[in-house]
Amino acid sequence: MPAMKTPENTPDSALNSVETAETSSLLHKYNSSGPSIAALLKSDTQRFDGFSRAACGLMLDFSRTALNREALAALIDLARASDVPGQREKLFGGVHINLTEDRPVLHPLWRNRAFDTLLQPDEAVRLAHCVEALDQVASVLRAGRLPGDESAQIKHVVHIGIGGSLLGPRLLVDAFAALADKQANVPAIHFLSSVDPGPREALMAEIDAAETAIVVVSKSFTTSEVMTHAQALFDWQMQSLDESQANLRRFAVTSQPQRAAEWSIAPERVLEMGEWTGGRFSLWSPVGLTAAIAMGPGNFARLLAGGAAMDEHFKTAPLDQNLPVIAALLDVWHRNFRGHSNLAVIPYDSRLEKLPGWLQQVCMESNGKCTTLAGTAVASDTSQVIFGDTGTDAQHSFFQAFHQGTTVVPVDFIGVANPGHGDSEGNARLLSHMLAQATAMARGRSLEEVRDEMRTAGCSEEEIASLAAHRVMPGERPSNVIMLDDFSPETIGALLVFYEHRVFVQSVIWGINAFDQWGVELGKNLAGAIEPAVAGQGELPAELTELSGLLAYLRSKQA
Repeated sequence: MPAMKTPENTPDSALNSVETAETSSLLHKYNSSGPSIAALLKSDTQRFDGFSRAACGLMLDFSRTALNREALAALIDLARASDVPGQREKLFGGVHINLTEDRPVLHPLWRNRAFDTLLQPDEAVRLAHCVEALDQVASVLRAGRLPGDESAQIKHVVHIGIGGSLLGPRLLVDAFAALADKQANVPAIHFLSSVDPGPREALMAEIDAAETAIVVVSKSFTTSEVMTHAQALFDWQMQSLDESQANLRRFAVTSQPQRAAEWSIAPERVLEMGEWTGGRFSLWSPVGLTAAIAMGPGNFARLLAGGAAMDEHFKTAPLDQNLPVIAALLDVWHRNFRGHSNLAVIPYDSRLEKLPGWLQQVCMESNGKCTTLAGTAVASDTSQVIFGDTGTDAQHSFFQAFHQGTTVVPVDFIGVANPGHGDSEGNARLLSHMLAQATAMARGRSLEEVRDEMRTAGCSEEEIASLAAHRVMPGERPSNVIMLDDFSPETIGALLVFYEHRVFVQSVIWGINAFDQWGVELGKNLAGAIEPAVAGQGELPAELTELSGLLAYLRSKQA
């Protein structure tokens, strides 16, 4: 990797720089002396009007947070003092803001496909042809046919990838499964990620090699988990197909097409993703091939258009009206001024079941950093821990800890106003649960309220004295409500880009690089050194002798 290029005058942490010290002091003051969330809601019946914003089919309601108007204004000042506008301009201008890898961050180009605006002419032309090929391949496979031999029937597509090479497409395939069901010949999409061979072996036992297309997705085309699965599936197909027929069923998405060629994947079956495309931001690129198959290229284009609309909003909207900016400032407020280290993401629509998993990588791989752009230790906490599940399932799982636990967990509630499935009564019930949970977490329930309720219910004074304290809920649990106008490709595209830019703004304020992931590499390298010993083909390296006892135990059980 190239050496890190440190820009001049880079602060150790934007949040703690001289320029933002006064603003930070004000925010600490609001945090320590401001009114409660319940009091803010009670004192201002029009609070929603001042603490909500809408754009691109999304509405963000942040009225159930401890922000008052002065604190919100101070957060906007913090964004301005941290140069969010300038860094945003660099992002969209192709500046090499990924300093440790000396790369620009150009994934928004996949959404508007305006490659000629920032790329050299040869690369722009090459990638324009690539997206044409993406649409063509997706169309043919969606019809259950095989590019290059449309007489062959394809009933299954296996997407092999891990991390950013899989999480986004899997989210979209799940979210838009209904679009695949409208056409009888659309093949089933299967995903293989973990190097665990169990799912692969089970899949190969269920499907026919002749009816299966394999899509290998790896930016480097060297990822061990991905290439292990690819080799096994290629060998499996060769058991029942001749080489030419097997090769027709192999496709690759990579930034290293020459490596794909070494795996006998024909050039016309290799879709290039660009070295500057970060894996966790890559679903918009040919990495999304299987999503385009499931959704149809036209609907995939609508997804890109929704994402591009949110790009435009983020680029042009004033900071105090900008959805990603405001959401990021709320995260900074909760993380750095309120001391909340987690964020729960709870979509009240089962089609978004995979959203928390996708967000975990986008957020924590991006901003799970302890070093500033200047190469010094950060002076403030960075990434929140992201987790979640769908409502109302989550209510019957971990919401008890949200209401009465000792750790306050901010929540993103996500609802859909017009879900498109026709059961308006069922959706009203679902959204009622969501709004009730947000209200209960903010308000809580006092001891006096519990006593009154118990008296109304006919409980004795003895019961009240014994049980009332167990029913108290402290409240002061902040949340955002993100309401989608509908469940369309455009709106989901806007939602995903809203989260991408939210993460970027956080990184600017924390003074860190959101676009590298050096922490991921250490474990990969150690695994390669340990594997021969685990497989019984060598010994542990001398520097890893602390694993000797555990390895001996493992071998004793495998004997």
